[in-house]
Amino acid sequence: MSARHAWLTFAVVTDPLPHPLTSDDALAWAAALSRLHARWYDGAAPPAVAAVFVLQWLLQVPAHTAAHAAAAGPWRAPDLAGLTFATGTTLVPEVVALPPLVADPRDLGARLDAAEADYRAVAAPLARDYPSAVRLGEHTRDALVDDMWRAARREAEATAGAVAPGVLLRASCCLIYALPGCSECAGCPRLAPPAGRR
Repeated sequence: MSARHAWLTFAVVTDPLPHPLTSDDALAWAAALSRLHARWYDGAAPPAVAAVFVLQWLLQVPAHTAAHAAAAGPWRAPDLAGLTFATGTTLVPEVVALPPLVADPRDLGARLDAAEADYRAVAAPLARDYPSAVRLGEHTRDALVDDMWRAARREAEATAGAVAPGVLLRASCCLIYALPGCSECAGCPRLAPPAGRR
């Protein structure tokens, strides 16, 4: 799985990695990311950017673990609640402790559908209970759950040769455009034409 993933390493470990898949340290993580952003962007670091990034990263850990296990199949990683991970110097998750895999001989589509259910079982409550120093509405939280799964599934399918890689339009915004010198991502909903216009 690690050889096929662009930025995560999946490791078999005997002891849990430092961060559990909970939001217990989310406020401290977002505050540390805001300080890092302030260093990088000459003091300008809107706290909403860090809040959204941390929730996005928390959701990416189970999304990518589930999707890539299914794509590397015939496997699934149904037990995602106990995931642990380690972050790198830029605070992005880098290593995920691989949970036990179970055999799933169904085709890739069926495995990914099952993996999505496994993901949503942990992602929905994680997003709902995520503490934030800034307001993150229900729509933003739900959209991040959906977007992180869609991106993980697309990447996993692309590594398995089932689809061509490409940009997905998102329903959520990561707010990176709020940092000095940055602009919207290619799939940002802010770039979508208004409803009814083409």
